[in-house]
Amino acid sequence: MELLPLAPDTPHFRAALDLYEAVHGERPDSAGPRFRDHADHDGYRGVVALDDGGRVVGLAYGHDSKLGGEYHERLRGALPDALAAEWLRDAFELVELAVADGARRCGLGTRLTDAVLDGVKRGTAVLTTERDNDGAKAFYEATGWSPVHEPFVVAGVEMTVFGRALR
Repeated sequence: MELLPLAPDTPHFRAALDLYEAVHGERPDSAGPRFRDHADHDGYRGVVALDDGGRVVGLAYGHDSKLGGEYHERLRGALPDALAAEWLRDAFELVELAVADGARRCGLGTRLTDAVLDGVKRGTAVLTTERDNDGAKAFYEATGWSPVHEPFVVAGVEMTVFGRALR
């Protein structure tokens, strides 16, 4: 597997959107504008994984979490004050992770998240995943993330907030 940068101007951006649709069910015409917007955030870091045939089989990206940012403010409003201070004061948001069905359970998700977090100059990282997604929750817990708060409701879906110390 080869890891390459992910940004709207990279050659594998469209394939990453197609993978995201296959994994998460969101159409590229919906996810694309959001991915492009996130790439403009401070501290943006994104990677794609290519298999030996050059196909995109994984992606991950995130950016700094900042006061005034939409997701930051939603998280801050949902977390008790002490948790918000601990996890959001100096945070990086791991926004998306997707791995193709045939590439799972071989360490690729770990490689992708590690590549995105490598060199991040923040004290913590946060992410959210569906509260009933036991596979994702087990993966995050096995790779150093801890559940911080639940439920965190997004568009009617109950989520779990995870955090990971980076320093």
